[in-house]
Amino acid sequence: KLHTSDYLKLAHAAVQGADRAEIFTFGTRLTRITAALRIRDRDQALARVAALVDDWDGGTRMGPTLLAFLSVPRFSAFARGAAIVILSDALERGDHAELEMAMRRLSARAFRLSLATPLAGDPRFQPATAALRAILPVLDDLVDGSSIAGLTDFILSLARPAPTAVAIWKRVS
Repeated sequence: KLHTSDYLKLAHAAVQGADRAEIFTFGTRLTRITAALRIRDRDQALARVAALVDDWDGGTRMGPTLLAFLSVPRFSAFARGAAIVILSDALERGDHAELEMAMRRLSARAFRLSLATPLAGDPRFQPATAALRAILPVLDDLVDGSSIAGLTDFILSLARPAPTAVAIWKRVS
């Protein structure tokens, strides 16, 4: 919850600056907030988001909400070929088997699936919960979400070619 305001500011910047960006919140339910974040004035946009999202303090049930996302064909289509970054503490309150199933399905659709958690900012952090251990195999990245500057750098790096692809391209050309 400590990072929610910064994450929303970053989401607003992404929607304002990217050709295609879709933003959802999920706590105990899924809420699409992209339209609210299209409002140019950040304060007005964030006020609109606050009015839309009513489960800020309900905990995180990633599995059921990601399955809800995947069950809506137009939402699921957003994931096809996308670089998906989930910003969450990942302290799952639901069944971790549901989360694992949802993340496997999401990973199969996405170009890249990343989880940014503020917990990873602690040097002692270990993905020790059953939920995190279950989803690690399908994640392309598990990154520190405690610093907006670092998170921004990570997100911007997704737009650059991967080092492996660059190396392959140099050999071909």
